[in-house]
Amino acid sequence: MKLSVSAKSVLAKFLSCVGIPEATIRHRAGERYLILMYHRILPSAQLKPWTQAGMFVDPETFEMHIRYLKQYFQVVPLFEKFSAIQTAENSPSIRPACILTFDDGWRDFYEFAYPVLKKNQVPATVFLPTGYVGTNDSFWTDRLAWILTNEIPTARPEKPGNPLLERIAGIRGGYEERLEAAIHLLKTRDDQEIEEVLAALMVRMGIGPSPNQRVFLNWDEVREMGGSGLVYFGSHTHNHRILVHLEEEEVRKELALSMKILLREGAVDPSFIPFCYPNGDFNQRIACMVQETGYQAAVSTGTGWNFEDSSRFCLKRVAIHQDMTASREMFQCRLAELL
Repeated sequence: MKLSVSAKSVLAKFLSCVGIPEATIRHRAGERYLILMYHRILPSAQLKPWTQAGMFVDPETFEMHIRYLKQYFQVVPLFEKFSAIQTAENSPSIRPACILTFDDGWRDFYEFAYPVLKKNQVPATVFLPTGYVGTNDSFWTDRLAWILTNEIPTARPEKPGNPLLERIAGIRGGYEERLEAAIHLLKTRDDQEIEEVLAALMVRMGIGPSPNQRVFLNWDEVREMGGSGLVYFGSHTHNHRILVHLEEEEVRKELALSMKILLREGAVDPSFIPFCYPNGDFNQRIACMVQETGYQAAVSTGTGWNFEDSSRFCLKRVAIHQDMTASREMFQCRLAELL
């Protein structure tokens, strides 16, 4: 049975009151380490109707997270877990290691997360889809969400059109249910078909062009943050395509082009370039291709802590978002995998 957010909040307060989360975290020190997965850091005033609940954390909540992590963890850069040289930060300790990662390279990382990281001198790794850096483009999933929140009821055409379009237009339920079902139908299709369906949906639902504004980092911002010694970067492919749906040649192209651009722009150190699987989807062959391309580690969306000897090309993470971590008690329960 799934608990509501309010019920989880009550449970978290109880568990924290009796010390279970802290005991769980202390028990894992020395044998396991934690990688956190964030996406966006956004104040409530900047949330859009189509911003997904699992995609953001409020800046004040994020600062609370950082204060908690500094108290109970060693917060280290990703590369230090794979360094041959043990430092004071990655040597055995009574506090487990924690690594902060951010997917997609959103512009709000520069606006709201970076100042908090600088203030607290805490490192993080940002995974960039290099084809989107500095552009006004947006992911097709975000454009689909925008369409579903702005649709104008129109009469159904007399003649049925594209069967996939008809299936998406006919999805019933609340916004989140419709969005999830539509993404599920589209994510296995190629780019051209997805674009055709989105264009047809806009016409079908009476919607004009989506907002044309920059929502991703640009290379000047990347270089500025990289120069701080706190923010590191990795690849999230070039076009943010789900690799398990591509032919092997296309996978290799996505991997190689992204690395080439990261190196060209001076965003990464050639000695350690990490990778992040879009949507978390990969298989053993793709993991091998990531390694063959020259990446040194790869993170997934598999949930959990990592052991010191875990495979570096299928690293697990714990997803962090506002509705599940808004209080200190909920956050620590999330880290301890109790919620």
